[in-house]
Amino acid sequence: MSRASLRRVALGCLMGALGSGTVGPVATARADVIVLRGGGQVEGKVVPASVSAQSKSKSKDSRVEILLLKSKTPLMLRKEQILEIVPKASPLDEYLVKREKAAATAPAQFELGQWCESNKLGDLARVHYEAALEHDKTLVAAHQKLGHVEHAGQWVSRDELRKAQGLTKHKGRWITEDEKTKQDEQALTTAGQAAWVRRIKLMVQGVLSGAPDRRREAETQFMQIRDPEAVWPLVKVMGGAETDLRILLAQTLGEIPGKESAQALVRLILAEEEDVVRGVVLDRLKKSDDPGIQPQLVRALGSNDLRVVNRAAWTLGNLDAVGAVPRLLNVLVTSEERLVLVPPPTGGQGPGFPPILMAWNGNSAAYMIPPAVGAGSVAFGATVVPGVFALDPYNPGVPLGPTLGGGDYPGSMGGNRGPTPRLMTFTYQNVEVLGALVKLTEQDFGYDVDQWRQWVARSFNPRPNPVRRVPQP
Repeated sequence: MSRASLRRVALGCLMGALGSGTVGPVATARADVIVLRGGGQVEGKVVPASVSAQSKSKSKDSRVEILLLKSKTPLMLRKEQILEIVPKASPLDEYLVKREKAAATAPAQFELGQWCESNKLGDLARVHYEAALEHDKTLVAAHQKLGHVEHAGQWVSRDELRKAQGLTKHKGRWITEDEKTKQDEQALTTAGQAAWVRRIKLMVQGVLSGAPDRRREAETQFMQIRDPEAVWPLVKVMGGAETDLRILLAQTLGEIPGKESAQALVRLILAEEEDVVRGVVLDRLKKSDDPGIQPQLVRALGSNDLRVVNRAAWTLGNLDAVGAVPRLLNVLVTSEERLVLVPPPTGGQGPGFPPILMAWNGNSAAYMIPPAVGAGSVAFGATVVPGVFALDPYNPGVPLGPTLGGGDYPGSMGGNRGPTPRLMTFTYQNVEVLGALVKLTEQDFGYDVDQWRQWVARSFNPRPNPVRRVPQP
């Protein structure tokens, strides 16, 4: 009898045993390479399909399951789809034996999960860690194996934690809703948006033209835009333009319905440096009824840029966002650590003049060092500092690279000459945050955060305006 004939006989015997139920997953458990009819093969273990799996199948033909080495979900196939089974040893052999013997308890399922993990059956290990939690949801070790973290007194997956933190998954990365919106807007996803970009550029040319009639016509065209798909092209073309065009941009966005235009207006007001433009944007925000405006501004209070924090606070105050008061308190006074260049001790070398930047080429900085005073002479020197400390020589304290080095001790500058970088704490009192708090609460405790918190705990009402009630008949 040929080898192929023997394989067909073995397959027939196995299928017959599976069909009659006389062969369990233990008796003849051997790892297989399953050759599929029509081409292709998978590596795993053929076992009888579970009752629940058979019931889910709409087909009435007999089926089998294939346990896979790299998946927690078995592959279900019809028996006729399997052409040949080639024996090949793997950890699935012993797994089937252990699975059959494992008790339906949390410790037993957890132990089986550990065995699977140690035998490179990671997906199956997760199956049994999850099974352990079904029996005991307080089993900390199983939660840790599954990568769960404790949040607000509950064990949650890392994805659930990120969702609770207000993040969203976008292209495989967890980012904020604002970041997702920005990324979406940076890509022209539709032909319609590309067409809008071209059209808006022509309209901008009309606004900038010297002819008054052409300018009025173009401005009228802008104010007639109502398509939400035009929001991103408008911001792309006009967001960095001159003041008049940014005002026109705010006015145009204010006429477009939908959350896209409201989100764009919030981003404009947070980035805008000129008061006159911010005033126009604020006017459009006041007229909008989009519920996402205030939450977006509250999230901006957590920005690392204090300019954004103060603009967000100013806007919240002018929108009468009383509910934002507790969040405003968190940023009334803020602190940050910055690396700064500190002049070295002068010793006997004069009154301690600070070093003066003479040149910077992006890699090294040249400083004039304090004068050396001698009998009847004053001599200045210079030193070149490698730019490895990440400090902007024009703006001390702003990081650019890893560390300034080259001296005789860590963090020193060449030859112990020139300024030394130090980590210093800077505290800021945010003026616009205080202004918003005073406006929203009609109280003024200055920058005394503790006194503000005491007042909030004692007297703050996040809904000062009573809910309007309809008289009952």
